[in-house]
Amino acid sequence: MKFLLPAITALALSGCAVLHPKAEPVVDAPPAYTRIDIASEIATPAEREACTAAGGNIMRAGLMGREHCIQTYPDAGKACSDEADCIGTCRYEADGSAIGKRAEGTCQVTDDVFGCYATVDKGVVSPVLCVD
Repeated sequence: MKFLLPAITALALSGCAVLHPKAEPVVDAPPAYTRIDIASEIATPAEREACTAAGGNIMRAGLMGREHCIQTYPDAGKACSDEADCIGTCRYEADGSAIGKRAEGTCQVTDDVFGCYATVDKGVVSPVLCVD
């Protein structure tokens, strides 16, 4: 009887570990991103609604001045060394003196493709590209 109580206690406690395993830590996934494209020069009411629902804003952009749904990327501003690190591009925001040199960039803030910028590819700054 003297050994029965400790044995039952040990058995009961081991059962608790099996029935209630440690919870795995929850890792927050970045919010999903879906590009909203505008089919013509002016957004339709449905395109405007889809853009707003996705957290974007309708803006005129580019040389042609067409309306685009401009959205902020979930990983905006994150440090990167290659486009594979970002939803958009890995950008280098400085003067052209770093072209061809190793550098760290940041993930582009919005999905607006227009403007002049350098990108970082495999840790190396590319020449400046202007898109309009």
